Amino acid sequence: MKPVIPDDAALLAALRDSASHPMHVSDIGRRLDLPLSSRHALGEALDALVSRGLLASMPGSRYRLPRARGARLEGNFHQHPRGFAFVLPNDGGDDVFIPATGVLGAMHGDLVAVNAQQGDRGREGVVVEVITRRPPLVPGTLRVRLKGAWVEPDDARIRGPILVDDAAGAADGAAVVAEITRWPEHGGETPTGRVKETLGASGDLDVEVRKVVIREGVEEGFSDEVLREAKALPDDPTADDIAARTDLRDVPLTTIDPDDARDHDDAVHVLRREDGGYTATIAIADVSHYVRPGTATDTAALARGTSIYLPDRAIPMLPRELSSNLASLLADRDRLVLAVIVQLGPDGSVESAKLVEGVMRSRARLTYTMAARALGWTESPPEGHGVPEALVPDLQVAADLAGLLRRRRMKRGALDLDLPEPRVRMAADGRTPEHVYQSRRDPGIRRAYSVIEELMLLANEAVAEVCVAKDIPAVYRVHGRPDEEHLARFAAVAQAYGHRVDVEAGRVPRKLSAVLRKVEGRPEARILGMLLLRALPQARYASVNTGHFGLASEAYLHFTSPIRRYPDLIVHRVVRAIARREKPDRSEAATEAAARAAAVSSRLERRAMDVEREVLDLYRCTVAKAHVGELHTATITSVTGAGPFAEIEDPFLAGMIRLGLGGAGTGNAEWQVDELGVACTHTSGVTFALGETVTVEIADVSMARRTVYFKVPLEARRKAKPQRNAPSKKKPDPQKKKGRKGGRR
Repeated sequence: MKPVIPDDAALLAALRDSASHPMHVSDIGRRLDLPLSSRHALGEALDALVSRGLLASMPGSRYRLPRARGARLEGNFHQHPRGFAFVLPNDGGDDVFIPATGVLGAMHGDLVAVNAQQGDRGREGVVVEVITRRPPLVPGTLRVRLKGAWVEPDDARIRGPILVDDAAGAADGAAVVAEITRWPEHGGETPTGRVKETLGASGDLDVEVRKVVIREGVEEGFSDEVLREAKALPDDPTADDIAARTDLRDVPLTTIDPDDARDHDDAVHVLRREDGGYTATIAIADVSHYVRPGTATDTAALARGTSIYLPDRAIPMLPRELSSNLASLLADRDRLVLAVIVQLGPDGSVESAKLVEGVMRSRARLTYTMAARALGWTESPPEGHGVPEALVPDLQVAADLAGLLRRRRMKRGALDLDLPEPRVRMAADGRTPEHVYQSRRDPGIRRAYSVIEELMLLANEAVAEVCVAKDIPAVYRVHGRPDEEHLARFAAVAQAYGHRVDVEAGRVPRKLSAVLRKVEGRPEARILGMLLLRALPQARYASVNTGHFGLASEAYLHFTSPIRRYPDLIVHRVVRAIARREKPDRSEAATEAAARAAAVSSRLERRAMDVEREVLDLYRCTVAKAHVGELHTATITSVTGAGPFAEIEDPFLAGMIRLGLGGAGTGNAEWQVDELGVACTHTSGVTFALGETVTVEIADVSMARRTVYFKVPLEARRKAKPQRNAPSKKKPDPQKKKGRKGGRR
C-alpha cells in the first residue's frame, strides 16, 4: 500500500524553521509522524516542491525553505470545483494560483496567508495559514441515510459534503442551511456541522434568493454596536457641524435620481457665466464627517464594500439613519457636503477645480423622468412634470454643458458601450415579480440620465487629477487594455464586415471608439459591440493610478457615491484633508492601507455584482414561468459549445435555445462554434450567429440553473441558416498579433 504523504502546505509547515538550518528527509518524516517506509515517497514530494521553487534542496537529502521566497501574502481564497484555487491578494497584485495539493484546510471565502513564488505563468504558492474563516452558514441539500446524514452544498466551490450529526428533524432532500462546527485542517478533510435552518421547497423564489445571500456571506442586518452608533447621530447637522464650512445654501442645487432611488448622495447646479463659460457645482454627501476610521460603522462598511440592490430591497452599506436620512441630500434640509466647483470654458474645457467642505440645502428631489418631461425630451406632455419652474432654465444649462462634455469625451476616445439593463416591476404586495423591462428605454430618460452621468464623470476626474498632482495616496478606479486574443477576434470580425481594425491600433481607445461610431446603426453594430465588451477587462480599484481605458482618462476615481461605495468614502477623507489644506499622509502605512482597501473593495464589488445578477436571474425566471408557451422575436447575444443564448424584449428575458422538444437540458447534444466565435452550428445544420433575430417559444424554466429555455419552432428553424451578411469563418492569423498578452465604471 502506497504511503499517504501530507499535502504541500503541511510539508512546508514542517520546514517552517529550516531557512538557516536545512532538515534531513528523515527528520522531516519524524516531524510529520511518518513511518520509515515512506521516506522514498516523502523525498519525491519534497523534490516536487523544489521543482516549483517552493523549497531548496541541499546535499545529503536535506531541504530548506528558500531564503528569498518573497513576502508572505494575505488574501481571499477562491476555490475551483476541481480542487485548485486562486488567492486574491490584499496587496492589489496578481492572483496567486494554488494547486489542489496546496490548499491546506482552506475553504472558499476564507482569508488566508500564502507563500508564493513568481513563475513563468504568474504567481503560484501554497496556503500556510487560515487567518479568518468564511461565514459558517452554507445552504445545501440534506441527504439522510441509515449510516448518517450530510449536506451537499449548493455551491460547488465549497468543500463538501458537510457531515451533520444533528439534522434538526429535516427530511431527506430538504433545502437547509448547515452551520459548520468543525473546519477541515488539511486538504483531504471535510467539514462537519449541524442543520441550522430548514429553508423550504427548492425552487421557491424566496428560498433561492435566501440561498444566494447566505452562500455569499452577505449580512443584511447590522451589529448592535453599529446600531448604537447610528442612533446616537442627530437628525440634522448641528451648528458645530456647519461652522467654518463654505455656505452653499444659496446655490440652487438639486438631486436628480431614478424614480426608485433609495438614497440621494449627489446634487448638481450649472451656471452659465457671462463670458459663455460654465461654473459647475457638484455636491456630494459628506459621509466621512460621520463615519470615522476605527468606528464600528466604518469597520462594517469596509466589510460590506458596497450596497447591494435587489429587486425588492436594498442591502445598504451604511445604517438607514445615515443612508436614508442624515447623509442623504433630502430636499429643504441642511446637509453637509464635499463639493467640487469646476470652472469650464465655453467649449467645455476645464479651467480650474476647487474642493470645498460645504453645507447645502437641496431645492427639490427630481427624477430623470421629471427632468426629461420638463425639457420636452419625451412624448409625455411637459405639463405636470413636477419640476419647479424656476429650476427648468438651470436644467437646460446643465444639459448644454453635459452635451459639450460628452462630445469632448467621445472625441478623446471614450467607449460608448451602454447596454440596457433589466428592471423588475413588482406587484402591489411589493414581493411578487410582475414584469421585467429594459431600463432607460425611453430616449428622453436616457438623455436625462446622461446629463447627471457626465457631471459625475467630471467630478470624479477633477478629484483624481488633484490627487495625482499632489501625489496623495488614494483609491483609483483603473481599467486596463483589451485582452489581446479577444481584440484579435474583434478585429477579424470587423474586417470580415469590411471595417479595417489594426490590432496594434486597437490598444488606443480613440481607434476603437471610431470603429463603434462608424458602424452605429448598421446590422453588425451589436455584434461588434458585444465582442468588444467581452474583450475588455473588468474595471477595478487600485492604489496606483494606471488610467481608465474605457473612459480614455489618464486619472479617474470614485468620489460621487460615498453612501453606497466604500472607495468613495476613502476618497472623501482625502478630499477633506485637501480642502482643509492639511498635510497629506504619504507614509508607507497609508499607502499599504489604500492598497488593501482597494483590493478588498474590488473583491466585494464583484461579490455584489454576482449576487445582484443571480438574484435578478431568479426574478426573470419567475416572470418567465407566466409566459411559457408564448412566441417572441429574440436576438442572439452569445454562442457557446452548449448552444446559443438569446434575448427577447418584452418581457425582457434572456435564455438558452434548445432545439429538442423535451424539457430543460434536452436537445443540445452537438454544437460547433466557428473559429471567430460569432456563430454556432448544430449537427442538424441549423446555425445561429451573434446579432441574428429568430422566433422562439418560451419553453421551460429552471430555477436551480437560474435559466430560461427557448425552443425554436420548426418553421423558424428551417430559416436558421448562415446569414449572407455574416462574416466569413477565416481564422485570425496569430502571426499578425503584436504586443504583450494581456460594468461599472
